[in-house]
Amino acid sequence: MAAETNQLRQRIRVLTGVFCVLAVLPLIKLVSVQLGSGAELAARGESQRVRTVVLPAARGSILDRSGAEMAISLPRYRVVTNMKVLAGEGISTSADLERLAERIAPVMKLDRSELTQTLLNAEATDPWVRLAETVSIEDAERAVALLKKDEIENVLTLEDSSERVHPAGDSALRLLGTVSPEGPGKLAGIERAYDSELQGKPGKKVLELGPNDETILGGEHLLQEPAAGSSVQLTLDRSIQHETERMLAEGAAHAGAHKGIAIIGRPGSGEILAVASVERDPETSKMRLSSGPIAFSDSYQAGSVFKLVTVAAAVESGQVTPETVLQVPYRLQVADKLFSDHEAHPTEPMTVTEILAQSSNVGTIKVALGMGKQSLHDALTGFGFGSSTGSGHPAEASGIVPRVSDWTTPDLAASAIGTHQSATAIQIWAAYNVIANKGRYVSPRLVGSVIAADGSRTIPPAKPSRDVISASSAAQVSEMLQQVVRDGTGKQWSIPGYPIAAKTGTSRMAAETQLDKADGYAWSDGRYHYLAAFTGFLPAERPQVSITVILDDITPGLTGSTAAGPVFSDLAHLSIRELGIAPTNQADVSEDSTQQTDPSAASLAPSTAAPPTTTRDANGRVRAQPAARLISSSGSKKTEER
Repeated sequence: MAAETNQLRQRIRVLTGVFCVLAVLPLIKLVSVQLGSGAELAARGESQRVRTVVLPAARGSILDRSGAEMAISLPRYRVVTNMKVLAGEGISTSADLERLAERIAPVMKLDRSELTQTLLNAEATDPWVRLAETVSIEDAERAVALLKKDEIENVLTLEDSSERVHPAGDSALRLLGTVSPEGPGKLAGIERAYDSELQGKPGKKVLELGPNDETILGGEHLLQEPAAGSSVQLTLDRSIQHETERMLAEGAAHAGAHKGIAIIGRPGSGEILAVASVERDPETSKMRLSSGPIAFSDSYQAGSVFKLVTVAAAVESGQVTPETVLQVPYRLQVADKLFSDHEAHPTEPMTVTEILAQSSNVGTIKVALGMGKQSLHDALTGFGFGSSTGSGHPAEASGIVPRVSDWTTPDLAASAIGTHQSATAIQIWAAYNVIANKGRYVSPRLVGSVIAADGSRTIPPAKPSRDVISASSAAQVSEMLQQVVRDGTGKQWSIPGYPIAAKTGTSRMAAETQLDKADGYAWSDGRYHYLAAFTGFLPAERPQVSITVILDDITPGLTGSTAAGPVFSDLAHLSIRELGIAPTNQADVSEDSTQQTDPSAASLAPSTAAPPTTTRDANGRVRAQPAARLISSSGSKKTEER
């Protein structure tokens, strides 16, 4: 009996303990909620009641050298809707959504069918549906007011946005690049290269939400103000850029070219004032602005313009002088390759100056054979070929200078006349500036400064300048280049009062599809296709502007002088006018004149020379009256540029 009583008591104690534990568990849970997870639950509730919104920063502008706007961001609204709020206003069926789109699309200048499709494709419970990314503030507010008249409120939410616009239209657009809501593309020019400076720092605000995730009126709280981005000021001149594009398009069309490139800039500073590129529309056959920044991205075997490097290196090494005479035949066999001048002629004595002025392939090759492979290769790389110029454009290519260890003797000959290596237009422009800068290489510059929101300026670092050849050698080569325009292949493009140092070039283009294993330049239409070039600077004795023109796939029979020369001449006159370049004090060059004018004296002394006399041809293109020319001592005019 006593044992049974003890067992009963023990069971009562166990049950009492169990009940006590069960009673305490809710208290433990309550304490846990209060002390442990209360903050977490509160945060979860808060997240369901508010939403953090990123406030975009105003993107900095892109300006030309004088401060004129080339790319700016205008304030816009992103228009979004909440499908649950729409349903609460009685707009839920397909017919309802179609009527809504029909009502607001014209006001916001949107395509009605696209807006309708956006609404129909949205989930019925989606709290955030983007109807448009960039609607003008006025149009977005008009749409809200219109629906309010229909007694439909709070169905459109207007969020801060912006739209990138270009006041000059498509001019220089391939150089600047474009910006989408997701940012600039990989090759979006200046927009891409300076994206971190332009984009600024976004801000934040908090929105209080209602039961249907709608924004409660007056429930906005600013957390952080957005900071505007910096502006980027280019070296480009918007007016010169526009005119360069127009003149290039006209000249390329007259030459029957497939593409065209023109660059204008200041040789002393490397500042680029205009970079234009055009292409022929395959549908209309008319010239249009190119689809990419081909002045930086496309490489060409530019032919005779490379002869500058061969001659400059030979003069620098002391191997030749401008007066050195070589016996120049019409053809020259180099190992298994036969090279020739453009026009047949008997073997004749030619000075190095005449070889360059008359663009003799054979004469230039003979100069190069005396130099050797390594010397010419070093000269090409020294003038900047085979590596980026450091212009700052993300699409810039390096061109191709094959390794000298792979060169054969025919490769040496081909390199001397510009048919073994390739280069971009910007590399060619920079290379000719070496002569204008007394033998010093100055990297091209597209960006002048970055201007912060507080007005402070930062000048982007540039590649350091370097000496390539001596000032004495550069002066001799400059004089030889002037002979090209006085009495050589470019003689018809001289401008009175403005001595020009330049070189023409005409080169065969590699076939798109090689059909002839022995001849990579034979096209499927049974003929050769040619590229024309004209590049140089003026006034030669005190260079103020340098110009490069390249025309791709010109009309058969045209040359660098007859195809690219007219564009060079037009751009030279444009530069003289827009930059206020005074004519030289030096009288028109005569047969006896060999003395160079001191650049500093020429730039400071008052000008007495008359401005150039110009006329217009039947196509309205500016033409200069012929200037006095120096007749070569041999009188040879047998060879033309290749």
